[in-house]
Amino acid sequence: MKNSILHILAVSILHVTNLFANSEMREWKLKNGEVFRAEIEKIDEEKQSVLLRKEDTGEFTLTFDELSLIDRAWLLEWIETEEELEDKVKQLGGKLDHYQAKGDTTVTDFYVYTPSGTPEETKNRPMMILFDPSGKGRRYLLRHMEAGEAAKITLIGCDVFRNKMGEQNHLTRFNEFFSVVQQSIPHDPKKIFLGGTSGGALRGYIYTALSDKAEWAGVYANVGWLGGMKNWKLPFREGMRVAMVNGNNDVAAEQSREADTNILMQRKITVSLHAFEGGHHVPPVNVQTKAFLWLTEQIN
Repeated sequence: MKNSILHILAVSILHVTNLFANSEMREWKLKNGEVFRAEIEKIDEEKQSVLLRKEDTGEFTLTFDELSLIDRAWLLEWIETEEELEDKVKQLGGKLDHYQAKGDTTVTDFYVYTPSGTPEETKNRPMMILFDPSGKGRRYLLRHMEAGEAAKITLIGCDVFRNKMGEQNHLTRFNEFFSVVQQSIPHDPKKIFLGGTSGGALRGYIYTALSDKAEWAGVYANVGWLGGMKNWKLPFREGMRVAMVNGNNDVAAEQSREADTNILMQRKITVSLHAFEGGHHVPPVNVQTKAFLWLTEQIN
């Protein structure tokens, strides 16, 4: 079915976003020359169509034929990546499960990667909840599972939670979702981490300050920030560990890193910087792994 999209070699495009922008948002071009920014919601290979979402006008559907040649090639690469990552679960020897957290007022889909091991080995491991700025929990989780396997951290990716923090009752939704996670997923209650990319990292920071559902152990902050001066007085938990994982060409992260580090260290939070070559995007697996191992105190 992939070949029906485009009979050419897949083209991989590195797209670097603007200041703390949605890292899944990209620029699209139609055959008629129109250019716009949107993110993928769903691909229907059988109907040869893609459901996209603009931040300002919402969802709409395009056929593959309406897109430029380079964007059809990019879709092919996107689909192949999904399939390769699903195969990776089997190669790693872990398992990937889908759950729904049904609270009093919300329902949240989430996905759990459990690293390989016996039930006895997996029942008391560190756990990390990852927030994708586009709310694509499953795809984002799969992009981190090799590092999760290497560090033996149970990873959770959840839908709904997107880049922006302005949605109504987002803290209520998180608390209801997390209560289900606590009851459903075996973990070490003293080693629960939050984090993500860009706005996902910001969400991780904020929930460690606003949610009292756990004794948060730390934050995986990939090209993220604290959100500026308005958040500097939040009650971030003393004793946490924060792994700042930034691209060396990410100007936005560089602008906020020093101020954020100072604020966190004033709260007696240990901060470690992990750099990679690139910009505002997910780091390579080896850098993820080092950050995960450092967070869980398996390396200094």
